[in-house]
Amino acid sequence: MNKLAIYLNRHLIGNVFDKDSILDAYSTDRSLLKIKPRLVAVPETTSDVRKICRFANQLSEKGYDLKIAVRGAGLSKTGADLTSGLVISTEKLNHVRELDAHDRLVHVQAGMTLGKLNAILAPNGLTLPVSADPEETIGGLIATAPRDDYSKRYGGIMNYVDRIEVVLANGDLIQTSRIPSGKLIIKKVGHSLESEIYEKLDKLLIKNSELISTLPETSRLGYPGLKYIKRNNGHVFDLLPAFFGSEGSLGIITEVILRCEVLPPREHRLFAVFNKLKPAEDFMTSVEKLDPLSVRLFDNRIFKRADDFGKKPDLLTRKFDEEGYLVLVSFNDKPPRSRRKVKKCLRLLPKSAYVFQEFQKNAAEFDAFDSTLVSYLNDSGSKERPNLLHDFYVPKEKLEELVEKLAELEKTYKRPLELYGSHLTDVYSVRPEFNLEKIDDRRACLTLLRDFNNVLKDLGGNLAGGLPEGRLKSLVVYSDIDEKEKKLYSTVKKIFDKNNILAPGIKTDCDIKNTVRHLRAEPLSGIIN
Repeated sequence: MNKLAIYLNRHLIGNVFDKDSILDAYSTDRSLLKIKPRLVAVPETTSDVRKICRFANQLSEKGYDLKIAVRGAGLSKTGADLTSGLVISTEKLNHVRELDAHDRLVHVQAGMTLGKLNAILAPNGLTLPVSADPEETIGGLIATAPRDDYSKRYGGIMNYVDRIEVVLANGDLIQTSRIPSGKLIIKKVGHSLESEIYEKLDKLLIKNSELISTLPETSRLGYPGLKYIKRNNGHVFDLLPAFFGSEGSLGIITEVILRCEVLPPREHRLFAVFNKLKPAEDFMTSVEKLDPLSVRLFDNRIFKRADDFGKKPDLLTRKFDEEGYLVLVSFNDKPPRSRRKVKKCLRLLPKSAYVFQEFQKNAAEFDAFDSTLVSYLNDSGSKERPNLLHDFYVPKEKLEELVEKLAELEKTYKRPLELYGSHLTDVYSVRPEFNLEKIDDRRACLTLLRDFNNVLKDLGGNLAGGLPEGRLKSLVVYSDIDEKEKKLYSTVKKIFDKNNILAPGIKTDCDIKNTVRHLRAEPLSGIIN
């Protein structure tokens, strides 16, 4: 074991590892990259995290480079939780501190998973209404702030975080809170990093107020929460929004207080199959007026491909045009109201549409849609559908144009580009198939990323519309934004982390050569959700 690991293990309750087999396990996430860390730390307390950050910061001031990336469940699609330095895994920080069912508040550690939390909340009649992988951690959800399928109804994770506890780059611990403008001056007094952050960030926000006010709601690029730090016409100052979408680059979240919702009734669903996109769009637009929980669109070819693996849902018994689209609608109102809404949906459908609605006896078959999508994403052998063109935003009125452009790209790159995503949030994904063992396919990944980004830009879309840019998307998205915006993000990063210790290589700090060098040359093992 190297000297750094030995030193840290002497001072931590948790453990630090440098064994190759462990390092390999933390060298990949759900992105297209593979970066082997030098060390992996699994802290068991917030104090452990503070000691690690303080140690890395001291090394940096002495000219020794030990970068830190924080990792939840390893489900990141962006590569932001990878580093050649030290990975901090929050897997042991996974406990509920306190649950107040009456006020619908829960205090958890950041490594708590969404599925485990909702299992604990359910007997109390509560839930955290975020549509994400059950293995996703609460800290990871805050760091990525995804626009999930339920965001239109519930507002996403950003709507449910009350306050957080954060370890800063130098090891200091802060707790966010809503500070009245009259008391902000007290926060600025002192020589701590926290005081410095309040002082410098307030000046930066005032100086760039006009630019910040123009940051689009449909983007997770940079630090999307900047416009919400100063609220109530500047009378309240709260650091919390800065951490939404920050991907661990401003601090390491260790504890969270969440607001919860009353557990809603079980979803009531229906699907309809259309031969063309236009009638599917018209139907989705009409359904949106009924306030559904989610409205999802799928290219029919997804189900054809899944059928090749024996995973076609039993409900899809009727033959339909492979070139069409399937729309899956979900309501979660009280059962009588949901049933009435489903009936209204049926009246909105053209006679040519193939439709099926959910009843108690076929609920399990509707659940099979998710396993069908997983089958489609997990091709066998050396081929893979990596997260490359995932979670992007396209305006509703430009969806047909996007499909036309995708058809052109399919001919150019000689591979299917099946579209799927959410009509309510306008966040979609395309998961093309690549053999990453071939250097030509790895090159094709990068050129397709560039070409697709140009298509989205022309349509008024955004490659980082549903999730932050991370490493790979940073290669193309920052060439499209104003230099003032780039400088704004760089300055925010320096205010929180002047030695650039946390989450290196993302945001405006992206290193093209370094990122390309770490493209995976083998398929990702395991199931991709």
